[in-house]
Amino acid sequence: MQNILKKILVLSLTVILMLSSISMALPSAHAGEIPDWIKKNAGWWAEGKIFDASFVSGIEWLITNDVITVSSTEQKTKSGFEIPAWIKNNAGWWAEGLIPDSAFISALEWLIDHGIVVVNLPQNVDPYDITFAPMLSNVAQQDLRYVTTTFFHVFGDLDTIQVIDGVKHWGAIYLGLSEDRMDEYNEVSIWNDTQKAAVVFPTFTSTAYGEPGFYTYYRGECDACTTTSITIPRLMFSSSGNAIQTFSLMGYKILDDVEIDQNPSILEEYDKIIMLHNEYVTQTMFHAITNHPKVIYLYPNALYAEIEVDYETNLITLIRGHGYPDAGISNGFDWEFDNTHPYEYDTECSNMEFYTIHNGWMTNCYPEQVFTNSINGTYQILKTIKEL
Repeated sequence: MQNILKKILVLSLTVILMLSSISMALPSAHAGEIPDWIKKNAGWWAEGKIFDASFVSGIEWLITNDVITVSSTEQKTKSGFEIPAWIKNNAGWWAEGLIPDSAFISALEWLIDHGIVVVNLPQNVDPYDITFAPMLSNVAQQDLRYVTTTFFHVFGDLDTIQVIDGVKHWGAIYLGLSEDRMDEYNEVSIWNDTQKAAVVFPTFTSTAYGEPGFYTYYRGECDACTTTSITIPRLMFSSSGNAIQTFSLMGYKILDDVEIDQNPSILEEYDKIIMLHNEYVTQTMFHAITNHPKVIYLYPNALYAEIEVDYETNLITLIRGHGYPDAGISNGFDWEFDNTHPYEYDTECSNMEFYTIHNGWMTNCYPEQVFTNSINGTYQILKTIKEL
């Protein structure tokens, strides 16, 4: 490719469409199984012995045979992207048995499903349209591609660089495993652990922070914006983008608000639930989460405002909380354990602690930046959560 990585972590549909010119006999296997030939392909691809298209064919096979699920079957071309080097590294480690199937496949499945690794992208939807400026790693120069002094490789999307108060910041960043830290990953991941743990991605909160949305209403710019369309989740500061990538890489199952709202009993399948910045939730979600016996509320401001969801129209509506419908209302559920204030705005987490409540643990700061700015901080968070 040329000098600039156009979109980090995006798998080119142009490459996928090259498959039409390649004759391959794809062996059969039962749904849910990963055939050996795919792992061999991954190893050969990591060593540079086969072309990208051959590796992508394995991913395509996993999708068409229901090993990996995606939200849409329609494919739209989106050219100009590149497969980043760390994905190739991961493929090699997976082929060598250094990381388990779950670590490689679950991360890949989530990335595909959320439009980051693109095998299908709904037309006229740009998941990189960042409308909330995350205060992340400073950009020293525009040709900076990635940072290796953190717990993960940190890739910056050069197209999203923003200037805030005269300082450059990444608008979107993506995380990848580092070969130098495999021993540490093994210590804090649940790749080979028997515990069943899930992390809840805040789809509804991501939607609320979109424009126009709830915050357009709060600013007095749109009286009707207490109802807004559910959008493709974006890896933003407001939606815990750093944390969700971290837990996905470490082998945690990723659920989202919609899954829990539509089927709250799904939480019973897991020993441990990790909540992120799930600020906007339904009554169904609130009751399901607060009645689970082991929940880690990693971010303050969770379970803060009540919404309703109309799945036929794909709309969410603000019902109560965050000063609505009365300015005196803070937590929409009148939740006694709400810890929004004073902890939500402590993003440095220099004195981060976990403290107990009736069904789990809460923290005293907003740790989103820890996952990109602190090696020891990331390690300690993951180690603590694994051991709780």
